[in-house]
Amino acid sequence: MILRNYMYTAPEYFTREEVAQIHQHAVKVPLDVGRTGQGAGDPDGPPVDENYSALDGIRQSKVKWFTSPGEYQMPENIVQKINNVVHQGMEECGWNFDLSWTENFQYTIYEYNPDLPTGDYYTWHTDHGGEVHVDPNGLSHHRKLSMTIQLSDPLDYEGGKFQWLEPNPQFDRIKFGDKQFDLDKGIRTLPFSAQAIGSICLFPSWLYHQVTPVTRGTRVSIVGWYNGPPWT
Repeated sequence: MILRNYMYTAPEYFTREEVAQIHQHAVKVPLDVGRTGQGAGDPDGPPVDENYSALDGIRQSKVKWFTSPGEYQMPENIVQKINNVVHQGMEECGWNFDLSWTENFQYTIYEYNPDLPTGDYYTWHTDHGGEVHVDPNGLSHHRKLSMTIQLSDPLDYEGGKFQWLEPNPQFDRIKFGDKQFDLDKGIRTLPFSAQAIGSICLFPSWLYHQVTPVTRGTRVSIVGWYNGPPWT
C-alpha cells in the first residue's frame, strides 16, 4: 500500500516525570527474553512450547509485559496519553484505520554486552504478516498500527537506531531487466529529535523496520500494537 506518510513522530511527547513513572512501574514486572513469534494468540508473547527461544540472528533483547488487567498493567494516565496521540497521528497522516483493540504493551530492553558477538538488536521485520489475533472476547483482529515510545536518553547509548523501509524509492524507478534493488535508497532513520527521551513514533504495522545493534549502553522503549477488524 502506497501512503503519503509512513511514520508519525511526536518528539518529547511524554515528560521526564512520566517516563520515570513507566520505569518505576516496570521494576516489578517479570523479565522475559525477546521473541520472534510462536506465542499463543500473541506472536511476541510467551511461546506455546516453553523450550522455544528467540531465533539466533534475528532478535536479541529482553522484554517485560504490561499485562491488563492486573498489577502489571500500564498506568492509566500513560495509556490515555498514548491513545490521544494515536488519534492525533492517524488524523494528521490520513491513515483512517479502523481500530478496536490494543494488545499488551511491551517494555523492551536493548543492551550492549561485551561478552556477546554483538549488542542487542532486531533485524528487518514487520509487526503484521497476515496473522489473525484473537482478543479476550474471541473476536478476530489484524495488527494495523504500531507504536514505539523512547524511554532512554539517546546520549546514554550508541547504535540502537530505529530504521524503516519506504517502498516508493525502491520500486518507482525500476527499469526493464533490472535484477537488483538498492535498499539503501529506501532506508529511513528516526532523526535525533524523534529519539529524544519521551518521544513517540507511529507507523503501519506492515512496514518493514529494524533496531540496529546497540554498541554502548542500554536503549529502553515501549512497544505497542493497535488492532482492528481483519483487512478484507
